[in-house]
Amino acid sequence: MSRAIEAVYENGVIKPLKPLSLPSKRIVIYIEEKRFSELIDELELEAKEDVDRTLNAVRDRDEGSS
Repeated sequence: MSRAIEAVYENGVIKPLKPLSLPSKRIVIYIEEKRFSELIDELELEAKEDVDRTLNAVRDRDEGSS
């Protein structure tokens, strides 16, 4: 059975916001979910980098043929 646990990451430690009823040394898995707005920001940055890289390649090619 899985369940979501809200926690804060601080100084290298994940701290649950509420006490957990887990046995000592229970292994847990952390899955990070990003907000949609964060994903859009990343995509926009990647797209800008791709456009800049392409423009620079075209400029370099044009300068080489002059």
